[in-house]
Amino acid sequence: MQNLRVLHRYGTGKEEKKMIDIKWFNCDFYPSKRTGRAVRYEDGVLPRMKEVHTKLFTPWGPRYDWETRGVEIFEEHREVQTLAYLAKLFTELKAQMPEKTWQWIFLAADTYGTRVNKLSTQVVQEYFSSLKKWLREYLPDSEFELWSELETEALPLRAQAAEYVRTKLPYSIHERAAQTAQKMGRGSNPNVYLEERVTEALFIEQYYSPIKISCAPRHKDDAVDVDLPRLYLLPEALQVPWLKP
Repeated sequence: MQNLRVLHRYGTGKEEKKMIDIKWFNCDFYPSKRTGRAVRYEDGVLPRMKEVHTKLFTPWGPRYDWETRGVEIFEEHREVQTLAYLAKLFTELKAQMPEKTWQWIFLAADTYGTRVNKLSTQVVQEYFSSLKKWLREYLPDSEFELWSELETEALPLRAQAAEYVRTKLPYSIHERAAQTAQKMGRGSNPNVYLEERVTEALFIEQYYSPIKISCAPRHKDDAVDVDLPRLYLLPEALQVPWLKP
């Protein structure tokens, strides 16, 4: 893997086109598509959207109700509806900003299922294998990464993440994570989950400098996503599709 940073120059006409595109995004696309308030919109989302090469990032969790829903994703499932909606947004972005190139990274949160929440490796692998097939159909140009395969690169950030969780996360975040762990009933350690989330956020920001297109409601990302610029574009019915039948 390689952190892509595109160096570029614009002529006068190109600069003018860039401003037209950003005006459309800022005045039309974002106000009409937002379902939650963005994070770091002015100093993160907009500057990165102005770049010739813009990186998008979407993490995706495993299915925790696989005993009733199975591990394979079918066309009628919420996951497919969510991917179809994201693909529609992406088509509009590319049509209205044709001078840009894009990189969309989908991150499979496999270790959240196996190490944090005690799902079997086989269950998690089979689910994400099914997700990858649907990604190829709806967003064929996207990239698919497993968090477990990035752990070596992320290792130097774990001590920083642990310190952040210990000293900077509000008590309400710790409390909510503990309640969620108890509700799931899988014997998971909420502190491990929080450290995993913060490590992921630090790594993705340092490695890719993307705009996160979140599948979760905004309050689920607060604090644990640290400084990642984020957009919330999914209607509630399509959010966290790995958790809802």
